[in-house]
Amino acid sequence: MDKKLKTNDLLYHLGQKTIKTALNIPEKQSKIKKVDSFKPLNKEQVEKLLALEQSGDILDNEYEPESDPEPIVIFDSELNSVEELNAVDIIFLVDTTASMNYYLKGIKRVMRKIIWDVERCLSQFIFDELDVLKVGLVTYKDHNEENKTYLTKIDIDLTSNLQDVIDNILEITCDGGGDEPEGVEDGLNTAINEVAWRNNSVKFLYHFLDGPPHGKKYNNCKIDKYDECPNKIDLEELLMEIRKRDIKYSLIKLNDSLDLMIQEFQKFIDIEILSPDKVYVDKRDFMLQE
Repeated sequence: MDKKLKTNDLLYHLGQKTIKTALNIPEKQSKIKKVDSFKPLNKEQVEKLLALEQSGDILDNEYEPESDPEPIVIFDSELNSVEELNAVDIIFLVDTTASMNYYLKGIKRVMRKIIWDVERCLSQFIFDELDVLKVGLVTYKDHNEENKTYLTKIDIDLTSNLQDVIDNILEITCDGGGDEPEGVEDGLNTAINEVAWRNNSVKFLYHFLDGPPHGKKYNNCKIDKYDECPNKIDLEELLMEIRKRDIKYSLIKLNDSLDLMIQEFQKFIDIEILSPDKVYVDKRDFMLQE
């Protein structure tokens, strides 16, 4: 295998904080990653990284979100303005096609950190009910015949058993796909219309993806097997439903192929766009120096 390719794929696959720690790269203070802020790894760093890969010392199986002091989402500002806070519902919506393997470790860490962030925030309040916070997970793939497992799946519906949610997060695997766009419409439809959202809750939807929906209205991809969603799901109706239910939609932007989709979505809803350091790693920043 080409050494440059192997190194880049490894960097994609690992959580960003682990890489920084292993290579003594200083932590950035901002939660938003600037693509041009990283310097390329030199040959010595690459050799060290590959050695760590071989030894297994760079694995991140023991990540503890409570030990990470910088919040990904500042729920204090999100929830303190709510007049009558009785319930909080969070759904993680994840594209699980093969290309997402590059980000999978970081994505799992971010979801666990978001759960910890909201738990910490809610601990400041006094509630009559014990199940104030419920979290769920929805995953999706694409319509291509390569995907023989599922198109969309509710891995776990909204529940107050957060350990069950974390267990499902840790079990996520990514495969299939085919062309560049994915079944975004189908995933959103499942997350919005098939999940047991509570009427009285403050609702959050965190969407992790690296591919836009099908159709030239939403993407500039060179390869797109479909002119629109094969299931004829109307994205505009879904976006109107998000606005109607006051679901706070955050998109974890993993590459620029999502730009046109974001532009169209913003015609209907407000979007919080996140590119946390723990998820986003750009190949161009880690090419071996000549």
